[in-house]
Amino acid sequence: MRRALAFALVTAVDAVVRPLTVSVHTHKVLLGPGIEPLRWWLGQLRAWHTFELAARRVPAYRAFLRERGVPRRLRVEGSVREAFAALPEMDKDSYIKRWSIPERSTGGRLPRRGVVVDESSGSSGTPTSWVRGRHERSATRHLLQVGFARTASRLPKQPFVLNAFSLGAWATGMNVTSSLTEVTMIKSIGPDRDKIIRTMQEFGTGYTYIIISYPPFLKALFDDDRLDWRDYDIVAAFGGEGISETMRSHILRYAHTAFGSYGASDLEINLGIETEYTVALRRAIADDPRLAARITKQAEYGVLPMIFQFNPFDYLVETNASGELVVTIVRNQNINPRIRYNIHDRGHVMRIRELTPILEELGHREVIEEQFLDLPLLLHYGRSDMSIDYNGAVIGPDALRDVVYSEPALLEAVENHRLISFEDERGDRQLHIALQLTAAATAGPALDTEALSAHVLADLRRRNGDFDNAIKTAPDGTLPSIAFYGYRTGPFRGDGAKLKNEYVWQLPADAVEEWGLDRSHLAPRRQA
Repeated sequence: MRRALAFALVTAVDAVVRPLTVSVHTHKVLLGPGIEPLRWWLGQLRAWHTFELAARRVPAYRAFLRERGVPRRLRVEGSVREAFAALPEMDKDSYIKRWSIPERSTGGRLPRRGVVVDESSGSSGTPTSWVRGRHERSATRHLLQVGFARTASRLPKQPFVLNAFSLGAWATGMNVTSSLTEVTMIKSIGPDRDKIIRTMQEFGTGYTYIIISYPPFLKALFDDDRLDWRDYDIVAAFGGEGISETMRSHILRYAHTAFGSYGASDLEINLGIETEYTVALRRAIADDPRLAARITKQAEYGVLPMIFQFNPFDYLVETNASGELVVTIVRNQNINPRIRYNIHDRGHVMRIRELTPILEELGHREVIEEQFLDLPLLLHYGRSDMSIDYNGAVIGPDALRDVVYSEPALLEAVENHRLISFEDERGDRQLHIALQLTAAATAGPALDTEALSAHVLADLRRRNGDFDNAIKTAPDGTLPSIAFYGYRTGPFRGDGAKLKNEYVWQLPADAVEEWGLDRSHLAPRRQA
């Protein structure tokens, strides 16, 4: 009886809500404050409904559940979230790679029409194709348009979007273009600085340019002196990876706004967004260790989390025992359902009603005043499968990013960074921290690399207690090494050939000489 009533309610609510999402103006009503508990509860019911539909109608998911001895019906005795926690997680290896796209599709086949195929970047290997039907693309389009409408309503000039995400079959670039074409003026350029600068020179200063791309590209673009950026009105929007608040401040020297979004080709490109509230909260966390200790896992992961707001009516987001995000897309119209999909990102969810009392207690009234959405928060710490183990400590590239971008001299001089783990000739695991200089820094005056290296290592140790202890207890000959490399030299000589930057390498011993790693600078041992 409970199941029947829940599914009847879901069907009725979807019938009412779906027409309201078509218009930007009516969609805004659905995101209004005061109904967060209802959105939270309905999202769980939708997840339950979507699970049972997939268990019945998707051949691969039926087989996936059967292998694990899980029934096709969810037994809900307490909350749906508690019942969901008993379902198996899926990921790219355990599910996506094992069954074909038709087998993972509702009804065991792909529709004849209305399907768009895009690709993920292939940063972990061969690119993967993802199929998106009409309803899924419509939902993504409406969400992007709502976010764009809020930005555009406050601009002093006509908006002109420059899409600098990679194009072709890549998921983010093509979805952004298809979503925003009907609501704004847009040019899809791809990550090409020359073309963006030529476009802005051609169209002049009468527009607000909304430039959207990956953070490293935005930094490199604004460091280009062929334009006097002060003459242009710019909004920066980024995705694909996080940034430090120092990097945001750097971008804000050229753009009057800089917000990011969280998404993934495996799931959807716009799961969550940064807002004025989340940025204010993140900066408060960076400045107040008491707040950081109360609501984050910064001490554990050594990185300041990115913070996004997401709609629980569309996504059920959990955290597993390993601290990884597990996401269910609760809309039942998706061609390839993803139920408890583990993208191997670290993070957790916090609701506004849990956070506000803490902010009040610690005196952060200015953060509370920035809130205009009561959507829950997603705190994101980066990839769980993109980290290096060093003597019992875990070091992630996001932590190194925050260290590099917190020092102005490094922010200006460093193009890219990479954590490299390798086995030496004695069989010991070694950690090498590689920093690539920009072309300008490579050709310019010599940097004090010794002092900057010491700063990087000291700041990493300060931020990550496990890493600090790992250095204190490291066996002889295994202290981390750090080196600066000229632009596109050493381990960075192949940069530019792939869609995204690589931040972690695991190398075999015989590759150390091949990539020219400079191990002459070792971390000084600090007394306990």
